[in-house]
Amino acid sequence: MSEVYAAAALRHYRDGELLRDSLRIANADQLYGFAVECAIKRALVSLPGCANSGILASKYREHVERLWDLAQVQGIQKRYPKLMTVLKNLRHPFADWSTNQRYERDGVVTEDALRRHHRAAARVLGSVGLSGTRGEA
Repeated sequence: MSEVYAAAALRHYRDGELLRDSLRIANADQLYGFAVECAIKRALVSLPGCANSGILASKYREHVERLWDLAQVQGIQKRYPKLMTVLKNLRHPFADWSTNQRYERDGVVTEDALRRHHRAAARVLGSVGLSGTRGEA
């Protein structure tokens, strides 16, 4: 299976936008989390020690709520300084996000959480050079 994290990040983000505009809060929120996860993995897969032949190491095959802290590795500062700034300066905006929320009733994801996740997603995608996202926040 080919892992094209940049394309996946943009697809999830853009689909999240469509769902947010349709007031489909829970599903939009899930996609923002997946977009950030893919954007971070895009950065990690390019770093020595985080991937082998373009395949992400199993340690980093986590969802965003765990990956956020794992991604603060040595080499990321040099190659993706803007990403490291976002990771360090935002107080883990996805700590309250979980793939298990996809099984919950409507209303579990608040509009406040969606706004926070949306802003963080735009910043993370922009920080790894995925254009067309930073200005949309």
